[in-house]
Amino acid sequence: MNQYLKVIIAVLALGLLAACAAPITQIPGGSDGQTLNADDPQVTNSYADIPIPLDDVLVVNESLLLNTGEQWTGRAVFRSKLSTSDVFTYFHQNMSTYGWISITSVQSEVSILTFEKANRVATVQINKRRVSGTEIKVTVTQREAVTN
Repeated sequence: MNQYLKVIIAVLALGLLAACAAPITQIPGGSDGQTLNADDPQVTNSYADIPIPLDDVLVVNESLLLNTGEQWTGRAVFRSKLSTSDVFTYFHQNMSTYGWISITSVQSEVSILTFEKANRVATVQINKRRVSGTEIKVTVTQREAVTN
């Protein structure tokens, strides 16, 4: 199994474990297709330690928030008017501003960036939307303990 696949599996497994341990916080709403602007205080306060392009919107019913602020875990799904390459560049350049360290990145039809911050791992998945723009899925989980 290649290293990239191991990282993705670890992130998903950690997400499931974190879901069992942390309280679920829901952003009000959640009806199909409901979105909130990136500059809405509910969004900026809930996902406080990741950069979000200002013209993006959070897709409420596709996002899952465990805890809030600088220790949130879960998934944030955004729609952006930016191109996939512009979104890739944006996250690649701005995650470090929020204390995240780049682990790996792959820019392709479906781009993936992986970051680490203290005991957490963030994976940013970037897909082109069918109609226009880009879909961004940011998944943040607790890092698996490393033993030597």
